[in-house]
Amino acid sequence: MNILLVGVGLIGGSFALSLKKDEQLKFGGYDIDAKNLEEAKKLGIITELFNDQEEAINWADTILLAIPVNAIKGWLKGNLSKLRKDQLVVDFGSTKGAICESVEDHPNRSQYLSAHPIAGTEHSGASAAFASLYEGMNLIICDEEKTDPTLSSAFEKLAVAAGFYLTKMDSKEHDRHLAYISHLSHITSYVLSNTVLNKEKDGEIILELAGSGFASTVRLAKSSPAMWSAIFTENKDMVLNGIQAYREELEKLESMISANSKDEISAYLEEGRKIRKILK
Repeated sequence: MNILLVGVGLIGGSFALSLKKDEQLKFGGYDIDAKNLEEAKKLGIITELFNDQEEAINWADTILLAIPVNAIKGWLKGNLSKLRKDQLVVDFGSTKGAICESVEDHPNRSQYLSAHPIAGTEHSGASAAFASLYEGMNLIICDEEKTDPTLSSAFEKLAVAAGFYLTKMDSKEHDRHLAYISHLSHITSYVLSNTVLNKEKDGEIILELAGSGFASTVRLAKSSPAMWSAIFTENKDMVLNGIQAYREELEKLESMISANSKDEISAYLEEGRKIRKILK
């Protein structure tokens, strides 16, 4: 099987590396960043390098889109109609609703599978990829019933071989859940980072005084701005709902602190501490 990675960075590259032991699989790459594409070949992530997208699509049996979510919609609009009947295109984007809606009535809708790997790091590019990224991680498959079962089944077997376990979900439900569990975490990280950088201009002081709590909270702010700005805007309504809910909780705590209500503060923090029973 020939698998084409459109976007050869952490996400796509790690998928290829996780399956390298299967000699029946060949991985090719197409990327708008020529240097990154060359790096991917040097690192052994891909064996086939394509500078022409038409040639790349013709070569592939399965196409994996590991590019920003706004670019995924554009790719599908321009290329889904070009697929042979035996080809499948899978997207690994972090939002699903708008992408699925954009191809809802497409004649080749059954050749598209919507998926989201719940895995990643704050690093990007081909050099960030590693083979064990997906071991024991969740791959959410959305609106699977709209994909040809033969094509989806074949890809899901690859996903399991890469280390994933699978969860099936409606695309709109996915976006609602991820807005709170993932997207809001990144927003919090970026906002905290900007708050500190605006108030603490001396980088040496930040480095000297910052503890592990600060470092772990702002770690996500090291992530790709191009990727996350696209996620925030593509999942706009759900993200805004999340921000509003977060703001309300922040205002509750602000009011308690302002009133010196130690017992209320303690009770509020104890309520939030219940998350430890879920995330062990």
